Amino acid sequence: MLPAGGRMRRKTQTSQAWTGKARRRKAPAGYSRAKGASLPLKGYTLPAVDLKRGSSGTGVRQLQTALVKLGHMTQAQMNTGPGTFGARTEGSLKQFQKAHGVDAIGIYGPKTRAAFKALGATLGGAGLREKIVAEGLWGAANQERIHYAQIRPIDGIRLRHKLPLDIDCSGFVTLCYKWAGAPDPNGNRYSGAGYTGTLEAHMLHIPLSQVQPGDLCLWQGKHVSLVIQGGADPLLISHGSEFGPYEIRTSAQKKWYPAGTRLIWLTSPVGVKGARMTLSLEDKARGDPPAEEGLSEHGMARRARKTP
Repeated sequence: MLPAGGRMRRKTQTSQAWTGKARRRKAPAGYSRAKGASLPLKGYTLPAVDLKRGSSGTGVRQLQTALVKLGHMTQAQMNTGPGTFGARTEGSLKQFQKAHGVDAIGIYGPKTRAAFKALGATLGGAGLREKIVAEGLWGAANQERIHYAQIRPIDGIRLRHKLPLDIDCSGFVTLCYKWAGAPDPNGNRYSGAGYTGTLEAHMLHIPLSQVQPGDLCLWQGKHVSLVIQGGADPLLISHGSEFGPYEIRTSAQKKWYPAGTRLIWLTSPVGVKGARMTLSLEDKARGDPPAEEGLSEHGMARRARKTP
């Protein structure tokens, strides 16, 4: 039947026939429609090996951290068993698998790794970065038996997992590299020498966007921390004169430093053609760190308050 006037009206999206609301697919947890947020796991490293209920270690901890980031697990749940693949981790992984079109069997296998990789994660397997992070976490787990001291040659340089251990911040990150089987970040072939200056001179300087686990964070050239998780606010292992080694976010550690404190992100120059920085003869010969080298965030804050 024709409407009044004898003309047929074309249906448009504004007419009554098109008033139904369009159905939108629900975005998986961890996704954001904001520009630049399509890779929520950029800077995160996950293992390249299979994991399942009963597994444990650094790889499980990395998986749990990614699940927390994506909203499939809470930090409180992870804290009940960090590094242990139990019922909570299995259930959270099933949620992730279901949200990303993977069979929800609760096993971290090839298809699940591919789904994580599609979100920006790097598959590190049992490579050097994962091993360096594992050594840093060992330090945090043995905090009560690791004491601050500026000693050269570096204590523990010849004996892996020596306890008790007397070490400063640059010595601690050097041991993490040494015990993981990585090249000396000071460029000294593990002679037992090295300090923040040799780390800054020898390693490659990179922007925050390129930081990965196993890299270093240098604070004003006076304190150095180990990166154990990348991202916009990297998670660090820090060892200073008052505390450590302990886990702390970059944003939290930054609060203890004076405004304008310069951060330098460092990565190993090995394998980066033409990017290796040359050490001066003075740097190579210098064995003892400068007196201020070991100041942690609390020490820096106290010094700032005393400065007129």
